[in-house]
Amino acid sequence: MRSSLPFLLLSVGIALPGCQMDSRQQVLATANTQVAQRAISTRTFDTQDRSAVFRGIIATFQDLGFIVDRADDVLGTISGTQFANGIVRLTVTVRPISGQRVLVRASGQHNLDALTDPVPFQRFFDALSQALFLTANQIE
Repeated sequence: MRSSLPFLLLSVGIALPGCQMDSRQQVLATANTQVAQRAISTRTFDTQDRSAVFRGIIATFQDLGFIVDRADDVLGTISGTQFANGIVRLTVTVRPISGQRVLVRASGQHNLDALTDPVPFQRFFDALSQALFLTANQIE
């Protein structure tokens, strides 16, 4: 019995790392191609006011029930967590493009799986568009 213990420990030690999935494997295992995922998770807005878009994202997170974990205006990143149906984490980046527009790209996780379903992204971008429209037109 004692002689099989080192073999058992060695077998478990070799098998356990094989069960773990790193971030590269997770990206490659998604159902969407990278181009399709980028189309789902990216929108441009016709404004040059990056700060207003940044503030609008924070307000949208709060409106959708996310807790803002991190917001860095210099880098243009906002991360938030929602605890409704499991744990949903979203990270959004904001950057100006072509002088008159702002690019917003979101990525997310539901529990430990990459968020590839277009519905949560659509819901987020619809709410963000409404928030930016209301702010631009000074509607409370």
